[in-house]
Amino acid sequence: MIMLCGILVTMIDYLFKTNGKLNIRKTVFIILAVLCMGVIFYFSSMNADDSTEESHELGKFVGYIVEYDFQNWSPDAQERYAAKLDHPIRKTAHFLEYMLLGILLTGALYEKKRSRKQKILYPFIIGALYAVSDELHQLFVGSGRSCEVTDMLLDSGGVIVGILLAILNIVIFRKIFSNLY
Repeated sequence: MIMLCGILVTMIDYLFKTNGKLNIRKTVFIILAVLCMGVIFYFSSMNADDSTEESHELGKFVGYIVEYDFQNWSPDAQERYAAKLDHPIRKTAHFLEYMLLGILLTGALYEKKRSRKQKILYPFIIGALYAVSDELHQLFVGSGRSCEVTDMLLDSGGVIVGILLAILNIVIFRKIFSNLY
């Protein structure tokens, strides 16, 4: 309980600038990052059958978009098509959800005064540790879920790409707005 209070006090201190005003950007990005982590946790908590069903539904949706007459296929053929896309859909989802987390963590932790290395390292450490904890969490879900080192690496790759995209975005917008004023 004492540790939780310490974490909350640290977060509250972090959200306030030195002049005592709330930093709205940090607050919004922290809330969004925590929500993103919650969504990731929710998907990781699904048993293997429910997770497979979710990815197969997305596979069928892709089929309706990509294949000309997918709606005329038999349900069995549609299911086989979705099963073929299962692995790429899962891996893409892993990458994208952690890329989003990397963007949100960068928004929450970015400070102009930090070195370039710190701007990348801080959100990466948090995102990569969350990826590891997420995979370990799946060990306790059971029902066909497993802890995969390759998923940890893929998730961490998504985090770093998100961080780099966020920093690139910041640099581009700074250049644009510095030329306007």
